Amino acid sequence: MELSYLIQTGMRRSFHPLYYQIEQEILREIQDYQMEPGDRLPSEAEIAQRFHVSRITSRRVLADLVSKGIAYSQQGRGTFVAFPRIQTMSGFLSFSDDMTARGLVPSSMVLRFEEISPDPAVHSRLQLQEGERVFCLKRVRLANSSPVALEIAYLPAQICPGLDGEDLAHQSLFRILREKFSIYPTWSEAEIEATLATPEEAEYLNSQPGAPLLCATRLTYSQTNAVIETVRSVYSGDRFTFYTGRQYIG
Repeated sequence: MELSYLIQTGMRRSFHPLYYQIEQEILREIQDYQMEPGDRLPSEAEIAQRFHVSRITSRRVLADLVSKGIAYSQQGRGTFVAFPRIQTMSGFLSFSDDMTARGLVPSSMVLRFEEISPDPAVHSRLQLQEGERVFCLKRVRLANSSPVALEIAYLPAQICPGLDGEDLAHQSLFRILREKFSIYPTWSEAEIEATLATPEEAEYLNSQPGAPLLCATRLTYSQTNAVIETVRSVYSGDRFTFYTGRQYIG
């Protein structure tokens, strides 16, 4: 939306610096859905022409938007509207409950859901007895239909028989555990580290191989202090901010 001459004149008479006023105008357009996450922002030249400012000022506008997390740059392609960062403890909580509480619509794309024999690491983390099997659930987690995490979870099969018959593309795993199996996820512990995207992770998260990710490895406990889940989740590094600690659920 082109600014009129009067609006431009008003900008120059404001006490705020020109670059700040232009940033606010671009922010208003994003908030009014004239531009959406992933859309390309005007270039330095386009901003300079539109607002009748120097290239130095327009460069400052784009740099500030990137530094504030409102936009991101891709070399050779331009600057784009960023997805809003989700400040969360999702490494500890139910993804579905957390996204719903933040006004986002959670959903999943199920990549794998089957009963298997666990490897030694999963067997140990779940504190299983010899011969016990697990459900392996691998999903891409979506918020407002946008992929934000790739998750693989393991649960002891004996505590939730028939779980693999549930629709976990559209239902919360924790809700099913509570309502159908009387298992109440009560608290969890997670280790969080920075990592780089593998080709598979990059494909599912609409990212690039080697892009920064956040990885959370979580153990979830029930009301009886039994381990009911171990899960590894990788999150888009430009979408999430984590707080560390122990989280009690519900």
